[in-house]
Amino acid sequence: MDEQTALQLADVDFLCLTSDTMQSRHVFNALVHQYLIPGVQVGAKVRVVNGKVDDIHVAARPVLPYASGGCLWCQGAISSSLLAEESLPEEQRRRQRYVDSDEVAEPSVITLNALSAAQAANDLMMLFTGLYQPGTSLDQQINLVRTRELCTYEVRTETDCLHCGSITPSIRARGDRARLPCRQR
Repeated sequence: MDEQTALQLADVDFLCLTSDTMQSRHVFNALVHQYLIPGVQVGAKVRVVNGKVDDIHVAARPVLPYASGGCLWCQGAISSSLLAEESLPEEQRRRQRYVDSDEVAEPSVITLNALSAAQAANDLMMLFTGLYQPGTSLDQQINLVRTRELCTYEVRTETDCLHCGSITPSIRARGDRARLPCRQR
């Protein structure tokens, strides 16, 4: 996404990221922390090992623009090596596929995405209407589909993070005084 397009999102009330790339996660995370916009990142992953489905999981990761509200960098949901890899030519990129195998066609993940999208919609509704019970934790939710387990992970933020941290070089709350991390055309 180019910066001009990304800046159009700076005036929204809530962001919901459903894209699969590290670059889109990077820009989303910057928008949340730089412009103080609450959001959630949702997605699905089907992992194949030796030609067989090994793991299927879906995620709903709230990222909120306040201290300890979550950060995709601090959480480990953005990989700097994969971010760099995404800038390579298309034939060199394979990790973004739902199933990383030449023998397996990409699956339909509509029902998988519905799990995390429903939680994201509930988070949006409950946050904006104030219906969450006091003290409700907005941790990440990872649904392990094959075992029907719902796992929660406490959000992580680091005080020295360049994205959500309270240190001087952080982009947190800098709005238009900082550039978004968009790729140049």
